[in-house]
Amino acid sequence: MKRAARAALRPGDLIAAERVRRSFVSSYLDDRRELGRYEHELRASGLLEHLDGRRAEFRAAMRAGGAAGYTIGAIGYREAVHLYALIRRLRPGIAVETGVANGFSTAFALQALADNHHGELHSIDLPRILGREEPGQFYEGKGRAGVPAGKDPGWLVPERLRGRWTFINGRSQEELPGLLARLDEIDFFMHDSEHSFECMWFEYGEAWPALRAGGVLVSDDVNSTPAFPRFAAEQERDPIPIGKGTAFLVK
Repeated sequence: MKRAARAALRPGDLIAAERVRRSFVSSYLDDRRELGRYEHELRASGLLEHLDGRRAEFRAAMRAGGAAGYTIGAIGYREAVHLYALIRRLRPGIAVETGVANGFSTAFALQALADNHHGELHSIDLPRILGREEPGQFYEGKGRAGVPAGKDPGWLVPERLRGRWTFINGRSQEELPGLLARLDEIDFFMHDSEHSFECMWFEYGEAWPALRAGGVLVSDDVNSTPAFPRFAAEQERDPIPIGKGTAFLVK
């Protein structure tokens, strides 16, 4: 996964990735050595090899099902390391995410919780099961992550990590308010569901009041609509990037 990610990056991308890494370290970690320790942990966990194997399984399922144009919804290596490091450093007791699909980001979050020996993750998603789509059911904006027929959302998450995970099937607009009310206070929230302005703004507005002081709100696709920069400005918080299109705010 790491070699493939490096090969795919152009020189300009490498410069941008290094800029993101420097910003993340200086804004949230003690130093690069701390990030290096977390990266070493992640590489030693076996998760990267597990996910690489599941990629091959996904591609085979796509070929067998004749489903062209869909992706597994993977995040890049550097973004995965930063997400893992963020959760390791934060040590959340209660984490919430929207958007699971096949489960890449979910797997990295759960690996971090497992290595913390602390915390639980609650995920909400209305998955696009290939071959079972209904017209108008899914947001048709950027991104076409799909779950192969016969697979459950988050199917590539290793069994050993599932003890800390609760999955809720449904739209975040319908399920998130009730979940947050039941949890009362949370430490970590990540938006990775429908990347429309309306959905992003709704999720931020619901999650932010539930976050404890010092908690973290992460968002994917922060450049797809004005929602994230506008929300950050309203909260008077400076976004901290962890990937090309992913950033977080500290409450």
